[in-house]
Amino acid sequence: MVVYALGVARAGTELLINSADRLEVVAHAADADEAGRRALGHQPDVVVIGPNQSFGDALHTQVQIVEAVREASPRSKVLLMSLTGDDVAAITEGVAAGADGSIAIGSSATEFLSAVVGVAEGRGQISADVTKRIIEGASARDRSALAERDLEILCGVALGYTSGEIAEHLNLSPRTIEGRRIEIYNALEIESRPELVAWAVAHEIFFSPVGYYASRD
Repeated sequence: MVVYALGVARAGTELLINSADRLEVVAHAADADEAGRRALGHQPDVVVIGPNQSFGDALHTQVQIVEAVREASPRSKVLLMSLTGDDVAAITEGVAAGADGSIAIGSSATEFLSAVVGVAEGRGQISADVTKRIIEGASARDRSALAERDLEILCGVALGYTSGEIAEHLNLSPRTIEGRRIEIYNALEIESRPELVAWAVAHEIFFSPVGYYASRD
């Protein structure tokens, strides 16, 4: 499903997706309300959402659309289209709301279609550089608001939970958890659970046994 307020851009995105093998657009929408209704009726595998700029007066931002889609179709994967590949603020807000990945609107057709397929298959589509900036660049206060999902995944890994157990706790697929774990490890340049714990201590993050995290004041 494609959600894009600009009709021409929406039509072009649909044509590109429909040109690929194994991909077919089953519905489209222009705002959060319509996206929620269409997602409820079609239960799409993937929902592609245009950048915030496309929503004009910003009454319906990407975050609102992600939330509407998640409520209507919890199993749908969500791919955001960002104005630039390193728009950390927009990407982190979208991920915190439940998006599974992001792709810049300036990406090639091949890169875009690869991102759609990757999200559909449960692979997170956020670059290692952006992931590192999300986690390391945020202040202690920002972490809970901007990168809660990634930090909850790190929490589970640090406490020794399996990908399946973390997935059940966060209502995600084990494949999604494993994909994000690998991407986060690569972004932080760590290779093991002990290194993860050491990184958490260095960044003043502690993990609680119930699966949540908090930052020291």
